Amino acid sequence: MDCKNCDNSLRTDFSYCPNCGAKIIKNRLSFKNVWQDLSYQVFNLDNTFFKTFRHLFSKPEVVVERYISGTRKKYMNPISYFAIAITLSGILFFVLRKVYDVELAPNNLSEAEIPNMDFVFDYQGLLSYIIMPIYALMTWLLFLDKKKLNYTEHLVANAYITGQTSFVQILICLPLFGFFDVRYDIFNWIFLLVILIYQFFVLSRIHQIGFLSTLARGFIYLIFFALVMLALGVVIILLTTMTGQLTLEKLAPK
Repeated sequence: MDCKNCDNSLRTDFSYCPNCGAKIIKNRLSFKNVWQDLSYQVFNLDNTFFKTFRHLFSKPEVVVERYISGTRKKYMNPISYFAIAITLSGILFFVLRKVYDVELAPNNLSEAEIPNMDFVFDYQGLLSYIIMPIYALMTWLLFLDKKKLNYTEHLVANAYITGQTSFVQILICLPLFGFFDVRYDIFNWIFLLVILIYQFFVLSRIHQIGFLSTLARGFIYLIFFALVMLALGVVIILLTTMTGQLTLEKLAPK
């Protein structure tokens, strides 16, 4: 018998391949064994997803440093963790817009007729992938003097951080907006502050720096972040005007 994953020769009494570690599937596919496998992989509290989620709160520096150092089995890899979180965030924004009827981008310019900009959230996943390298660049520059993580390793740290905060956002938003009438823009500003605090909590643990140093770097990060959001807003306005979804006449106050 050969392993179906790596073609390694196996003994008939093997339950796992000694070469690649894959589980040996001997039974024909059925709903029962699919459900058993799904239950173990997803709902088992000792699996890598739940362990990664728990430890990114209690010891985030260990999760990041283990992956960077080459320990890849204990925790979910950052790319998968980030990708799952962003996918679920896309579902969350769909529920908020289409099921809860939440206005995600309210028009605060009372004198201008600005069309609803909620369609921007249709591209939330793409924007997250585009912005991630920028986040990593900003944190790499801010901790360049510590010389502990290179740029790619900052990508790993930020992927875990963004994934974690996205999962928390999902867990909070679904019941909050389902049961209470809350303005999304107010919640979003508060949650952005929470993300910033958590992000620099993780980075301070990794780089082993004190409170004042963390606070100073966080303040500079806020300036970088504001500039990035401003540039992103300009790009979105340009794209919407080019596609005809927004005109300069509508931006002018009456």
